Amino acid sequence: MESLNTDKDGLDAVKNLPHKWFEDMIHYLEHGHRHNETTIDFREPQLRYSFVTLYPLFMFLYSLIVVIGLFSNCIMVYVIFRDGLYKDQTFCYFINLALGDIVKCVFVLPISLMVLLIQNWIFGSLLCYFLPMMQDIPMHVSMLTYLLIAFDRFRYLQDPTRARIPAFVMATGSWLMALCIVLPYPIYTTYVDLGKYDKVQLQGVGICAVNLADDMQEYVRGLFFAMYLLPLVTIAYLYVRMSREIELKEGPLAVITYDARSRTNSNGSPRSFGQGQTHFRYRSPTANFDLYETELDIKKEKKVQQYLVTMVTVFGICLCPLMVLRLAKLAVAETYENTGHFDLTYVTFVWFAFLPACTTPLIFLYWRTTKSDYADTSG
Repeated sequence: MESLNTDKDGLDAVKNLPHKWFEDMIHYLEHGHRHNETTIDFREPQLRYSFVTLYPLFMFLYSLIVVIGLFSNCIMVYVIFRDGLYKDQTFCYFINLALGDIVKCVFVLPISLMVLLIQNWIFGSLLCYFLPMMQDIPMHVSMLTYLLIAFDRFRYLQDPTRARIPAFVMATGSWLMALCIVLPYPIYTTYVDLGKYDKVQLQGVGICAVNLADDMQEYVRGLFFAMYLLPLVTIAYLYVRMSREIELKEGPLAVITYDARSRTNSNGSPRSFGQGQTHFRYRSPTANFDLYETELDIKKEKKVQQYLVTMVTVFGICLCPLMVLRLAKLAVAETYENTGHFDLTYVTFVWFAFLPACTTPLIFLYWRTTKSDYADTSG
């Protein structure tokens, strides 16, 4: 009875597979000998035909991101703690970015490259269901963190005396939200253990497929708009608003008005500021203030914004090809004839999508080494 139930479960799993997978399996089994006259052992990793000559190049490129990304992100976290920058909200979010990039470099990129280069699935059912989630969680965390940085600095620039939402709480929330967003992936993932049908030649070999049903296609389209397009548009809007706020406060009259408003309460009494609660510096609590000092802080805020905009722009540009390819995959059917071109395109776009794991900490370190006073946002 147990074996009968097992066979029934296996048949149900096969029924959930897309029809194109059966065609690919037949082509792979029939024509695999064209590149290797010996008997193929499907229990061993089999390199995809499209990467026979190019796999050393991709292994080098992916290793480059892993090494540089891991090293530079660790240095970024070290600098933040060494210089006490973690006391500022913005740099707490940078720590969250670094943690996400370290996860990408240590776990996601090596496993993703291995799966992309190998034709047969020998990684078991757990990785089949968990890998798509593991690939997207750090990506969503990075996007949400950039959004949180823009929103936090926008609120701060509008009113430096307003209490800021703790960055640790928001950073933790970004991981929880990213996890919730990817939860539907296992529902549409199917794994078939071929070892049940041939315990000799196919032991440990399986089929891992994502069934792009109609509702799954809507989910992929929704991810493009909700986790890529909408956050980037919102971030751009916030930084444009911040630029206008800075321009209004940049002139002498605007600075005086802002100084008087921010240093007094509604009853006219002087308002006290704690450490790191304002971008603007004053030499005394009286009405006299140093305009040169105030304008310097505004220039510093403009410089901070330039680096933040550069980081998020590079992130959005690098991620764009992969997000567009995911949408195109819904409309363009992958066949045995075009799978080689698709494999090369996909592995290239994945590399670009993870490139910000290197660029973000490198931009930060350049920021700290060129003008250190600009990199202190606490004022």
